[in-house]
Amino acid sequence: MQTLLLLSSATDAQRLLAEVLGEETSIIPVPPPAEPTREKFDALWSTWLRLVDALFVDAVSLAESARWAFESLAAARLEERHAVVVRATAFQLQLYPTGQGWLVVSDQDPPERLKQLLQTFLELRQAQARLKQAEAVIARQRQAGTIGATAGEAATLQPRLAAEAAGVAGGLAFDWYRYRDALKSLSRLLGQRHDQQLLLWEFLSLVAELLGLSKLAIFMRPFQAGFFNGQSGPSGGCLTMVAHRGVAQEVVGHLRLRLDAGIGGCLAKEARVLRRARQADPLALDYDAQVAREFDLLGTEVAVPIFDNDQLLGVLTFGGKIVGAPLTNEELELVYALMSQLAQAIRNLHLLDQIADQQHFMSEVLTNIQTGVVVVSRDSRILHLNKRVYGLLNLGAQDLVGQRANMLPPVVADTIFEALETGREIRQREVALPPEGRPLGITATPMVVRLGGDPEKESGSVAVALIEDLAETRLREAQARELSEKEFFMRVASQMSHELKNAMVSVKTFAQQLPERYQDEEFREYFRNVVINDIARMDLLLNTLTCFAHPLALSCEPIDLAELIESSLKNVSQEMVRKHSTRLALTTAAGAITETDVPVVTVQRALGFKEGRLEGDRIRLQQALEQIIRNAVQAMPAGGRLAVATAEAQAADFPDQKLPDGGAVRIEWKDTGEGISLENLKRVTDPFYTTRNVGIGLGLPMVKKIVERHGGQLEIDSLLGRGTTVTVVLPVRAQLAGQDAMAGRSKSASASASAASGQRLPETVGAAPAK
Repeated sequence: MQTLLLLSSATDAQRLLAEVLGEETSIIPVPPPAEPTREKFDALWSTWLRLVDALFVDAVSLAESARWAFESLAAARLEERHAVVVRATAFQLQLYPTGQGWLVVSDQDPPERLKQLLQTFLELRQAQARLKQAEAVIARQRQAGTIGATAGEAATLQPRLAAEAAGVAGGLAFDWYRYRDALKSLSRLLGQRHDQQLLLWEFLSLVAELLGLSKLAIFMRPFQAGFFNGQSGPSGGCLTMVAHRGVAQEVVGHLRLRLDAGIGGCLAKEARVLRRARQADPLALDYDAQVAREFDLLGTEVAVPIFDNDQLLGVLTFGGKIVGAPLTNEELELVYALMSQLAQAIRNLHLLDQIADQQHFMSEVLTNIQTGVVVVSRDSRILHLNKRVYGLLNLGAQDLVGQRANMLPPVVADTIFEALETGREIRQREVALPPEGRPLGITATPMVVRLGGDPEKESGSVAVALIEDLAETRLREAQARELSEKEFFMRVASQMSHELKNAMVSVKTFAQQLPERYQDEEFREYFRNVVINDIARMDLLLNTLTCFAHPLALSCEPIDLAELIESSLKNVSQEMVRKHSTRLALTTAAGAITETDVPVVTVQRALGFKEGRLEGDRIRLQQALEQIIRNAVQAMPAGGRLAVATAEAQAADFPDQKLPDGGAVRIEWKDTGEGISLENLKRVTDPFYTTRNVGIGLGLPMVKKIVERHGGQLEIDSLLGRGTTVTVVLPVRAQLAGQDAMAGRSKSASASASAASGQRLPETVGAAPAK
């Protein structure tokens, strides 16, 4: 079943049927006459019966007028395909008789029972229709095989042969001049810019005049543009009538061609012209009742498909000639060829719409983007300005597109001209816009644009400038930094109170016992050591927090990288000796190690950095390297191997995939320790995060801060049980963060003197947060 007529005055009846029958059934709701009479119901059935396969009469909502509906429907000329379903009350069924073969359901039946009854009834009707057709075909074949064609069949066959003969004769007289004129007319039609609806109407008129046809209709599938989902082409499972001549209005509004049945289904499977004469005989083997009925509703004889990339885009169906002459094969081939041209024209129309949509989309993006965009041609003409530029450069309301680029502020125009002249990209040049001196960041990129992407087409050089308001950018960065610092210090305050409380508990406990046990010398010595250690721990905590609380005042100087690494290794080695924990064997290769009573960590070096020197704060960088070494040693309590390697860094080592000016160095520390789990690896640089009962968890966070203040990158890679690799990437030329102050030579000299006198920055003892 394809189409069901619903006669009801209830608003929820259609929703109920849609839930019961599903999407495969097209439901046409028809209200009862305003002043119901037998004559008005007769007119209603005569109009709609030829359009539908089934009828559902909601007698419950019709009330007393159900009498006229039943009587009129029982007297109407119902065909075998018509399935009639009546929903009525018990009282109505007693008063008003129903027709034979109707399915009667009670208004008390729940939706599930209604669904079951309807499906069973409709499937039974379809099976009975197929069985009758099969029996008729078998009977005809038996009759033809035994006694041959009867006189009646011969009488039916003679007009058919005569028509075919006339078609052949008509083919010999086919007007090739008319064919040529049709192609010329079509070329002119398709060469004009139309919308799709106007194009279809004019094409329909062209075909009607060309062949002298009476009834025509064009069905089309919706064409999905696909700009946002990346798909384009015909969509949906039905074809809707979009243009017609001579077709009944009720057919126009409600007939749909499906892709899985009827005319649409046949043409979707086979790309050929479909004739009604070959489908109209109910006893033929290829008889299709749905096709025959759709041809009958339309009053047409032929259906021609419209294909787009092997998908059925539409169908043109038309009747016979007005003069009564049959259509020849040549004429049908002509229509088929014209339909191919129409499909290409429709595709081109949608492609043009897509291009227009893309242009509008890009225009909207460039107009509303918060970065100013200026495009200037080689001859200094402004090709594009987005809305943001007018506000950034105070250009007013004047349209500057097409004007000379010197209409722009000089600081902006000079940067764009420089990019055009040199052919080199200018990245983030900071300029001051007069008169208030507002800071702007300009990136100007020269490029050669070829129209259409074809090397032989017109090309030209342009410069695209991106302009940002650095004042706003810096304000947003400051706000984000302030928020981040607030969150950080909230965590710091919480952890600091915890650490100080732990340290004060032991001091308080011993202080309370001191009056009673003051004479105990052993107690006093133990008390002294505990107080000194806890005060040292609090002092370390406060000193380290000071580094986080204030921007690092870095003093840059040339540094010998190999010497810096050796000094860091030596300092950590001496620290381990003092603690009697682990000994570092500072060798260049694996060799014999003197037996000792403490674990030994063998250090191997592969210093391949050719430059050898870089700029940076020696004290801070040494502090960072020592902490990395200390963490590695603590991760190998039973001894192991620590390898350090240096090499020139690559562009891939930086987030923007670009090396800083002067290049960069990559320092890699690899140990054979216990490693870090994936869960802990994500948090190793968070302040106060530690998995050990030593240290306060500020070691690696401090390393990260020092490295990033130098414009570098810190990367930690580890596998539990396999060791850890810490990679430090530093620019050769120091690129300090904007908030860091550059200390003078006096600070450098003071720091060097302090280091020479043995005064070093506090060590972040035991800070191996995740190792």
